Amino acid sequence: MIAEQQTAMQQHLFFDSHGQRVLAVLHPPTGSSRPGALVFLHGWAGYRIGPHQMFTKIARMASEMGFWSLRFDFRGRGDSQGDAAATTLSTMIEDARRAVEVVCEETGVERVALIGDCSGSEVAIGAATLDPRIDSLVLWSAPIVAGDRAQADAAKRRSIYSSYLSKLFRRETWAKLAGGRLQPRMILRALTRGGKGAGEEGAASDREIDWYDRFVSFPGEVLFIYGSNDPTTESALEHYGELSRQAGRQLNRHVVEGANHAFYSLGWEREVMEVSLDWLAERYPPLSEGADG
Repeated sequence: MIAEQQTAMQQHLFFDSHGQRVLAVLHPPTGSSRPGALVFLHGWAGYRIGPHQMFTKIARMASEMGFWSLRFDFRGRGDSQGDAAATTLSTMIEDARRAVEVVCEETGVERVALIGDCSGSEVAIGAATLDPRIDSLVLWSAPIVAGDRAQADAAKRRSIYSSYLSKLFRRETWAKLAGGRLQPRMILRALTRGGKGAGEEGAASDREIDWYDRFVSFPGEVLFIYGSNDPTTESALEHYGELSRQAGRQLNRHVVEGANHAFYSLGWEREVMEVSLDWLAERYPPLSEGADG
């Protein structure tokens, strides 16, 4: 784990979720306070810092803009209690709902935006209608819910196959093989599961969730951010465009040109963070400007 120093700019705290202890980091606002708090939801294999520390970076940026922010480890992940093998989207949704309660209790804020990355976006959609204080979603590289994922999964699988095929012809790949530094089991898992983690295919409890109703019934606004080189982007945006139409909502979308699924470059991640915060700033103007709480 990456050490996070506790300072006046952030506070580590624990909260209970279904009898287990969850570690969280609370960032207070340093600028003019806004009427909204941000809760970050990491992906399936991640933890509270987000992909290449994007959650840590954006939470600190959000503080300077007047937002409260809460980052946390889902049960079974990071430094929270729980069995990693028992984690499902349903347990993650339960944790997200509890995190919203905690951030409102700690700050007095009554409006919350959920920011999810990859599987964390699914969690955000699943939790969005469970607490009326949630009124905004920012979804990075959101997988398809409430629809056929076959096309997106096939595109992702082709991308993974192509990536590993290209690595076969690299000198460093053979050097790693000769040095015993390759992990064949992990490679085989990636190839056979199409990039999905163990358990990510969907537990029985997850299949009972009415994803369509959760998305369409959400009364707030949603922002989707994808990379143009993410193989799932085209089918996901087409799908969410149709769902948004059925929900009577505008499709708020931003595509980062050239970016991959995880936005692995300083320029790409900066664009994702700035677009997210600009959109949220419009949703939650500073209280000093006369916005109500």
